[in-house]
Parts: sequence; C-alpha cells; structure tokens
Amino acid sequence: MGRETIRYYIREGLLPEPTRASRNSASYSEAHVTRLKAIKRLQEERFLPLAVIRSLLDAGGEDGGERWLEPQAFPELDSVLRARLDHDAPRVAVSDVMAQTGCGDEDIDQQSAAGVIAVDAAGTMSARDATIMRVLGDLRTTGFTSERGFTTESMKFYLDFVEWVTTQEMRLFFEHTAGRIDEAEATDMAERGVASINELLGLLRTRSLLNKLGARRPTANDDS
Repeated sequence: MGRETIRYYIREGLLPEPTRASRNSASYSEAHVTRLKAIKRLQEERFLPLAVIRSLLDAGGEDGGERWLEPQAFPELDSVLRARLDHDAPRVAVSDVMAQTGCGDEDIDQQSAAGVIAVDAAGTMSARDATIMRVLGDLRTTGFTSERGFTTESMKFYLDFVEWVTTQEMRLFFEHTAGRIDEAEATDMAERGVASINELLGLLRTRSLLNKLGARRPTANDDS
C-alpha cells in the first residue's frame, strides 16, 4: 500500500494519526497495520465503498471492530450467501431490460450513475438490478414521474438509508456470531435473516406511514 494511500486514509478518518517523531518521520503501530489490512480486505472481497468501511470500523469501538473483520470470521459466507440469494441467475442484457420495462438509455444511465444499478462493460446487469428497473418502471407508471419531482436525485435518500442500515446489520451480525457459531449456521442465519428483515422493514414502514397519515389529519383540521 503506497504512502499517499495511507495519508489519504488518515485524512478521511479511516486511520488514526501516527506518532510523529519529526516532520518527516512517523511511527505506525500494529493497530494501524491491522486496520489497513481490514480496509483492503473489505474493498477487495466485499466491494464496499470507503464511506461504508469507515462506518464499519468506527462502529466497532476503540479497537475499530477488527475482531469481527478478521479473515477467519466466516471467510466463505460472502460467496455462499451470494450464490444462495441469486440462485446463479443469469445476467440480463440492457436491451432486454429496456424492452421489458419501457425505460430508455437515459433512464439506465441515470440509475447507473446514481448507484441504483450496475451495468458492466458487456452491457448487462444482474437479475436483481433488472428487477429494480422493473419496479422503478412500475413507480413511473403509477405517477411517480420526474415531471412531478420524483427524480433519481430526489429519491437518493433510499440509497443512503440502505447503506446505513446494512452497515449496522453487518456490524451487529458479525459481532454476535463470529467465533461463536460455525460458518454453516451463520450462512443459514444470514440467508433467512435477509428475507425476514426485508419483510419486517416493509411492515414497519407501512405502519409508520399509516400512523403519520393518521396524525396528519387532526393536525390539518386544527390548522383549518
């Protein structure tokens, strides 16, 4: 890892400042080395952006959460869980997605630029991303159009929420399972947990919306 990369991580808050004996001399501890290895591993193996990595490390407390970020903490869980959840679904050509959803090149480009979907160099996306485009198309048909202000940028808070909640989920899961159960049980837990939490979030969100609409009615009547 290059010197400038390390300095960048320090500036971004991913690494603590080293001990400096002089202006041109810095002393790094084993804690720095461990954290650098964790950052590199999360980038290369879990494809996480630096902002999420920083949240994961900070959420672990003073030790930076390195205990559950060690490679021996379920090293095969990522690949096995991905295979189970995706069921080896083939990638879908962008042209097919456009034909099925009625979206155009601009829609694909906007969602890709915003990080909602990912299109590879071959012009394909995952089956899950194709489903996301279908759902976005359904929303547009329902009336959630850019002309009415429902733009990709205005709905970016969904992406921010997902990044935040999944960061907390990963921290909580690994903290309470790593070193306590074997990888097979952890994979089963994670697989079932994804479906259950998806259902739970939907129920909680619907309940909260209805409660807020209910609270809004008397407030509106009082104001009138």
